[in-house]
Amino acid sequence: MTTNILKFIMLFFTLACLYFIIATGQILLKTDKRLYDFAELKRLNEELYLQIDLQNIHTTIEDSEKSINQINAILDQITSNFIITKLFYKIDHLLLLEDLNSKMKKRIDIIRDYYVIRQDISTNLIELNKNLPKTTNIVEMSKAYALLINSRFMDNFDRNKFDLYLTKLIGLPQSTFDYQFLSIIQHVNDNLITIPNLKIQNDNLHIDRVINQLLEHSIEHFNSALYALIGSSAFLLIIVTAAVTKNGILSLQNRTNKIKLKQLKYLIDNNPNQIIILDKFGKISSVNNAFINSTSFNVDKIIGKELASLNMNMQGIDIFDEISQSKEVKSYNEFVSKSSDGILIYEDIVAIPMLDEFNDINGAIILKRDITKERLISKELNFKNAQLQESSNIDNLTGLKNLSALNDAIKNNQDGVLIYLMITDFANLRFFYRSNLIDMIFVAIANSIKLAISTYKIDAQAYRMQLDEFCIWYKGNNIKKDVKYILEYFKSKNITIQTDGGFEILPNISITMGVSSNDDKPNLNRLIQAILAAQEAKEKELNLSFYSHDNMIEKSYQKNATITRLIQYALNENRVIVECQGIFDIRTSKPKISSYEILIRILDQQNQIHYPNEFLSVAKLTSLYLALTKQVINRAFELLDRFGDKKRFSINLSSVDMMNEPVKNLFLQKLSLCSHPQNLTIEILESEGVDDYDAINPFIQEIKNYGCKLSLDDFGSGYSNYYRMLELNIDYIKIDGSIISKLPFDKNAQSVVMTIVDFAKRQGYETVAEFVSTPQILEIIKELGIDYAQGYLLARPVLPNNIE
Repeated sequence: MTTNILKFIMLFFTLACLYFIIATGQILLKTDKRLYDFAELKRLNEELYLQIDLQNIHTTIEDSEKSINQINAILDQITSNFIITKLFYKIDHLLLLEDLNSKMKKRIDIIRDYYVIRQDISTNLIELNKNLPKTTNIVEMSKAYALLINSRFMDNFDRNKFDLYLTKLIGLPQSTFDYQFLSIIQHVNDNLITIPNLKIQNDNLHIDRVINQLLEHSIEHFNSALYALIGSSAFLLIIVTAAVTKNGILSLQNRTNKIKLKQLKYLIDNNPNQIIILDKFGKISSVNNAFINSTSFNVDKIIGKELASLNMNMQGIDIFDEISQSKEVKSYNEFVSKSSDGILIYEDIVAIPMLDEFNDINGAIILKRDITKERLISKELNFKNAQLQESSNIDNLTGLKNLSALNDAIKNNQDGVLIYLMITDFANLRFFYRSNLIDMIFVAIANSIKLAISTYKIDAQAYRMQLDEFCIWYKGNNIKKDVKYILEYFKSKNITIQTDGGFEILPNISITMGVSSNDDKPNLNRLIQAILAAQEAKEKELNLSFYSHDNMIEKSYQKNATITRLIQYALNENRVIVECQGIFDIRTSKPKISSYEILIRILDQQNQIHYPNEFLSVAKLTSLYLALTKQVINRAFELLDRFGDKKRFSINLSSVDMMNEPVKNLFLQKLSLCSHPQNLTIEILESEGVDDYDAINPFIQEIKNYGCKLSLDDFGSGYSNYYRMLELNIDYIKIDGSIISKLPFDKNAQSVVMTIVDFAKRQGYETVAEFVSTPQILEIIKELGIDYAQGYLLARPVLPNNIE
């Protein structure tokens, strides 16, 4: 519908443009002719104007009449054609044309009067010339005649004075002939006075101005018509171009659509799913090959029939009626149909309505997929999956339910108490017995648990979690009594296992048990409760412990969990930051900053800073420690790039960091991209104990090749191995703060520091004192010959933005 309206509008504008172009062309031709007429009219008017002059004796009345006739003809033609083009003129143009006609008639009358007067003057002058000799007073008559003749050629002649002179002569006594002669002279003189007046009247008409105005308006009209012609031609050209372009596009689309229709027909015919095409009345118009091959219906007999003829209405659903009302795609899952043989089949059906340009139903496409076999297979698979799921919840070694089954029970929030069991000295068993024998021990323990439950008729279900860990889901009502039964059963029964050589009794195997509460706690389910209780029993060297909310193990667990969440939050939200503490050169009179040590911090949700002693020990128990180390490495190299060669920085790395491949690779990658690697010092933590020097030496050698410095941190806090330390090629020794802080009152501390300084000077190492907190300590370390100092007395850690 929209397309047809658009075509109609384009056709209307095309015809309108054509009509406008033709009409405008005719107007241009007529306007062009009118311009010529006005130009000719202007010329004729000028000729006519020049004829009203006594000096102009060459023109005749016939010449004037000829020009007058030409002027009248031109005016008639202009006036008669004005009606056709008056839409392009303003009303004042018509008034100008009417004014021109009126003034031109007046000029013609003036011209004609002029020629009548001029003819009369000529006739009277001839008569005067003829009768002059016959006058009585010939002297006066000749004088008057001469003045009359000369007055025609004198510009300054006073004709009024001459008229008074004639009046005086006529008043004197004259003969009758002389009186008549003077009367004729006076008549000629009057005519000569009239001619200039006619000229003045002619001048006052200003016909040339009117003609010029009309000529200008005609030129404007011509230009307007020309612009209109150009505009309409351009608009027509645009329409034609658009039509041609659209026709080309439609032609291309038509070819494309033909190809697509051909492809669509191929897809429909060769689609593995059954496809039925319905017409706008819901009758079957065609089916594809899959339908023909998959059904036993005779195609010729179903063409023109409704879907009901295919037994597709077993559920009372009229598919075509539904999509006709909704005009939307409909899907039917597991739609029940019946084959021509009467067998029930299950199908997935998609019904797609076909709409015409008026959004009315023009037919439909029905896609059918037989899922009968799939449905049967799915049921069989579900059954087998259930069997597999059941078997996956069984521990293959012991036959007990496994950890996965236990987790499912916990998720389902089943009622009961969990009892956690583990072999007390499992590590020793692993050391003394072979793997196959260990497996037999697990089987024996599992059997003992089952026997204990059976013997004492305990309402419980046993699970094996992993290795030596077992769990009992207890649903009885006297947990303290029943758990003691189980414990006594293991004490009184030796573990007997069957080996290749017969039976072997293991008398020294004992178990440790932890018992949960009867419900889960926030962030602490019953399994964790039971494990924590067992850990408490193990630490207290007991065989049994019941969970208590004030359990020290739980408190430690909760604290560690809280810190772990804090670390994870900081890592996820980019809340890992660093502070920098200055290391001062104290070999001069006034200490000055030599470098900055980069120290890790994390921010919580309230922007409170947390220090390493709060979280680092917990982080080292998890994979979070490596993530924190990577963050510090990134921050360190950002500072190196930021300050260039203006500042030096140091970073702490442990031997674990140096041997961890991801950490080591990240550090070396950053180092290779760093513009000033010589400004970086790596501090190795001696307090952690560097045991495998050979493992970290390649890493140390590589960073030394980049120009980095090496410092041994916390020196003196452990059992320092002076000889092995020589293999590290270090540059600085940082003396542990616990020793430095004792210098004012502990002679042993002074001796240790003196020994370290003496050793360092012999090896060419520079020394740094940590924890310099008082002026007294500062003076002592200066006296002992220490090179650098670090501590709150000199500077507290600051954010990188506050570095001067």
